[in-house]
Amino acid sequence: MTAATLLPVSLGVLVGAGTQRVTGVGFALVAGPLLVLLLGPVEGVRLVNLLSLLSSMVVLPTVWREVEFRRVARLAVPALLVLPAGAWIARNVPGAPLMIAEGVLVLTALYGLHRFNAPRALQGRAGETGAGAASGLMNVTAGIGGPAITLYAAATRWEHKSFVASMQLYTVLVNAGSIAAKGWPQLPYRTLAIAAACALAGVALGHKLEHRVSRERARRAVLAIAALGGVTAILKGVITV
Repeated sequence: MTAATLLPVSLGVLVGAGTQRVTGVGFALVAGPLLVLLLGPVEGVRLVNLLSLLSSMVVLPTVWREVEFRRVARLAVPALLVLPAGAWIARNVPGAPLMIAEGVLVLTALYGLHRFNAPRALQGRAGETGAGAASGLMNVTAGIGGPAITLYAAATRWEHKSFVASMQLYTVLVNAGSIAAKGWPQLPYRTLAIAAACALAGVALGHKLEHRVSRERARRAVLAIAALGGVTAILKGVITV
C-alpha cells in the first residue's frame, strides 16, 4: 500500500474509532466507505470488520455492567445465521457491482435513520429477528451492521446508555462471525498494524472528547461523512464497471 493510500486509511480509521467512542456507534459508517473506496469492496469490508471488532473490544470492558445480554443474544443469533449467505455474496459478486451495492446500502441505511424515528415493523420478537438478520447481512457484505440495529433501538425506545453498551458486545460477536465467514484481511501486516494502532488511538481520543463533543454534533458529522463515502463508492463502481 502506498503512502498516498495509507494516510487517508489511517485518518479514516482514527476518526471512525473516535466517533465510535463518543457516540457508541459510527465506526463503520465513517471509515467503511473510505476503506471500501481505497482498498476495494472485499478487503475494505474485511478491514472494517476487523477494526470494528478491535474498537468494540477496547470499549466493552468500560461499559460491561450496562449490557443487556438477553437482548443482545436475540439480535445476534439471526445476524450470525445469515453470515454464510452474505459471505457467499461478497465472494461471488464482481467488485464494481458490489461497490455500487454497498454504496446504495450506506445511503439507504442513512435515509432510514433520517426518515424513520420508530417504525412499528421493528417492534416485538419479529422486529428483533428482522433487525438482526438485516444487520448481519449488511455487516458481512458492506461492513455496516449498525443502522438496522439503531432503527430497532429507536422503534423500541431502547435506553441510550444501555444501547451503547450492548452495541459493543453485539459488534464484537457479529464482526467475529463475519471474519470467520470471510477470512482475515489479505493485507500486509504493516498495514494492519498501522490501522490497528490508529483505531486504538481513535478510541483514546474519543474517550477524552466524550464530554466535550455533543452527541448530536458527532451524529451529524457521522451522517455527512458516511453519505459522502457512499456516493463516492457508487461513482467509483460506475466508473470501473
